[in-house]
Formats: sequence, structure tokens, C-alpha cells
Amino acid sequence: MIKNEIKKIATSKFDKVVAKLINEIVGAENISLLDVGAANGVYDRWTAVQKYIDYFAVEPDLRSSGELTFSESNSPYNSQTLIKRALWHSKGEVTLNLCRKPMASSVYTPNKEFYNLFQDPERNDIVNKVKIECLTLDDVRDQTGKSFDVIKLDIQGAELDVLKGATKSLTSVIAIDIEVEFCELYLDQPLFDQIFTYLRQAGLEFIDFTYIYRWSPDQFNGVGQATFADALFMLSPEKVAESNASCVAKFALIAAVYERGDLLLRLATALNNSNKIGKEKVTAIKSLGEIISARNDRTQRQLNRVTKIIRLFHPRVRAHILH
Repeated sequence: MIKNEIKKIATSKFDKVVAKLINEIVGAENISLLDVGAANGVYDRWTAVQKYIDYFAVEPDLRSSGELTFSESNSPYNSQTLIKRALWHSKGEVTLNLCRKPMASSVYTPNKEFYNLFQDPERNDIVNKVKIECLTLDDVRDQTGKSFDVIKLDIQGAELDVLKGATKSLTSVIAIDIEVEFCELYLDQPLFDQIFTYLRQAGLEFIDFTYIYRWSPDQFNGVGQATFADALFMLSPEKVAESNASCVAKFALIAAVYERGDLLLRLATALNNSNKIGKEKVTAIKSLGEIISARNDRTQRQLNRVTKIIRLFHPRVRAHILH
């Protein structure tokens, strides 16, 4: 109990300092977040900064979109919008394969041969097919009048198709949080290498995997073959430093949400060289980067100590942080 209380106090102190610095940096700016494949709602990491977010949820599967509640009078976000359409590389109509597990539904056909190698393959059985109207991401941009700062994509293999309908949107995006597959979970789907190449050509850098999903034949316990992952792509801090003050503030907030102290420190250094914003904000960005980096360093040291003990029994084990 004492241990939990100490942890709560330490976390609360960290969060308060970070929140104060974020408020100094961001001011009146808001981030537009497009959540494509919003069945589970926005990721928890955004909870602490919801007041800065204009949230757009895209979910065509009515079994899932019906569970998304949007109350304008009691919204934690600056604003929120639900879009019950499919996104694709072109406007028209697509067939959505409704799987037994709603979150597995896709325009692509599940690869049963692969799923049968693992537990509970029936969750990916197609129980129905529906034709739905689809838009491009650029269509959504034009209709809402919003340039999206962050795009989260989790649409079961169709991520690259949606990106190909976002040529205008990608010119203003700061970060993309995207599910990528290393194995063909759906027949003929694009894999990580294709998404990596496409986003690099669009000017976004691969930063890290925020989670890696590994499958084993007997159980889903975090070990086994790396099957798919959540990947973070962002503009480089140096490119952002040459942009405007609004982009700088938004990038800093996004970097803080993903606990990327390294990117904040690079941004502060680049801003010192470009003189794009006032010194007070540069100092706040540097301080935020130092605080987040210090906590990450402590965490990594703790992981290293634990790993040393584990390696007495399993010599080749390594541990590192995924945020």
C-alpha cells in the first residue's frame, strides 16, 4: 500500500509539471486528431490532453460505431465528430467483410490459412458482407474544413489504401499512428515495408513501434512471431523548427503525448538555431524534453537492473521501453 501511494505521488508530481509546461507551450492551440477505425475509442495516451483535441472518429461498422458516444454538452474534447463512413483510396463503394469479432472486420479477406496456425481462428470468420459508401481522407478534410495534425489508422490491412487517398492531407500532417502488419493477416494486404516507403516519400520519419504484437500457436502471451505493430511516424523536429509557431506547439504536444523527450530536445536545439519563436517557449520545450527524457532514462535503468537478474537464467534476454 505504501509503495502504491509513493508511486501515485511521484506520478502526480510528474504529470503536474508536464501539464504546466504543455500549457505554456501550446497556449490556445488545438490539435485535430482523425481516428480512423475508432471502435475502441481514442488511445489512452490522449486522455490527459483531451481539452486540446478536436476529435474526429471514423467507424463504418455500425456494431462498433453505435457504441461510440458523443455528447456535445459533456464532451472531454474541445470538439468531437463521428463519421460513419469507410475511407478508401477513392470515392465510391466498397464491400466490408464483417467478421465474428467486429474489430477484425476489413475490406480485405481474412487469411484463414495463417489464422488457423493460432488460437481461436473463428473470431475472423466472415459472418456477413455489406456494401458501404466510401470517401477519401481528403474528402473528409474538405468536408470538415480541417487539416488533420494527427492521423491514427487501425483498419485491418487497409491503411495504405486510405493513405493513398490523403495526398493533400499528408502535406499538413505532423504525426501518424498506424497499425502495420509484418505477416499477411488479410489476403494481398500491404505490409509494413510498403507503408514505411510511402510515408518516407511523404516526408514523415519512422520514429518507433509503440507496441509490438507477437503470436504463439498455444497462447497470446506477448511472445512468438512478430505479427503486427503500432508504428509512429512524425515530421522531423528540424523540419518543424523551420515551420510556423503553431506547428511547433502542436509538434511539442504530440511528442509529449508519445513521451519522446529526445524529439523535444532536438526541436529545442533546432529552434535555437532558427529563431522562429520566443526564447521562453524554447526554454519550456527544452525543459519538457529534459523531464520526459530523465524519466525514460530512469525507467530504462530499472529495466536493465531487472534484466541482469533475468539473464542469469535466460542469457540473451534484452529489455527496452515501448511507449
